[in-house]
Amino acid sequence: MKKLIVVLGGLLALQLVLAVTVNLTSDNYEAFKPQEKLLAFDRNAVDGLRIEADKHSVVLNKRDGKWVLPQSADFPANTASVDRLLDTLAGLQKGWPVATTAAAANHFKVADDNFERRLSLLSNGKPLAVLYVGTSPGYRKVHVRADGTDAVFAVAFNTWEANASADDWIDKAILTFAPDDIERVDMPGFALQRDGDKLQVADISAAESTDAKAAGTLLDKIADLHIQSLLGTEAKPEFRQDKPELEFKVTRKNGDVLDYRLSKPKEGAYYVLKRSDLDDYFKVAEYTVKPLKESGREKLVQNKPEKTPDKAAAGENTTTTAAVKTAGAAK
Repeated sequence: MKKLIVVLGGLLALQLVLAVTVNLTSDNYEAFKPQEKLLAFDRNAVDGLRIEADKHSVVLNKRDGKWVLPQSADFPANTASVDRLLDTLAGLQKGWPVATTAAAANHFKVADDNFERRLSLLSNGKPLAVLYVGTSPGYRKVHVRADGTDAVFAVAFNTWEANASADDWIDKAILTFAPDDIERVDMPGFALQRDGDKLQVADISAAESTDAKAAGTLLDKIADLHIQSLLGTEAKPEFRQDKPELEFKVTRKNGDVLDYRLSKPKEGAYYVLKRSDLDDYFKVAEYTVKPLKESGREKLVQNKPEKTPDKAAAGENTTTTAAVKTAGAAK
């Protein structure tokens, strides 16, 4: 009997030890609510965003309702992309934590000094919320940790939506406008002039007509010219802007005249573009420039078809001729 009591006492002691051990080493999930917001911040108060990666960082500021890049002389940012990221961050929910220890934060690369991305949401230069983005456990999933907490969560998020390069945030449609806003285009060897709702080849002869479809295609490509990245505001010799491969002029309906100069740099499969109304030099893809270089008057003009005799008139003439011949034979 005494032996049985000793055995039972030992088992009870072992259970107590195990319970204490589990309590000390396991994650405490009771404090977490699955539907609780991951970041607590006022979406409307955010006027700054700082994104940091391993060796890169970018800052975006909101001014007069639009986002700009102060590191790039306040060049306009893609406001829609910034707003989309902020909406995503505001909608993140905690779910159940993956881990809650400092060692785990380092393992999942969401530690203070070991992370894939650190996103700081700012208001008047002060952080409203900071999020660490780390490793990916699967497709469109990443491990994250909010600053000031130990809990690591796996949430739906695309890391590429928070790149730390200025070129990933610039407004690449900065040069675009509506095709209907173009009044005239002066290209090498020809010009297109608006005539009512259409652009016609200037100085066209009476025997020629403008190919409306070809003219419209050229107009669309000019009006929808996108940039790839910024090359700064300094004219560099390697840009070879002194030896342009294409120059043309666009006159808008408001009277503004825009001069375009495109050159091929010494190295790189792209073109350097300078437009007269902006200080910046832009990197432009080759495939967007190629159709502009290959445009010509011969592709926009077609000869009018020769007029054929009217069938009714031709039939009348035939009848008249036959009648005359019959009358002559009768005589």
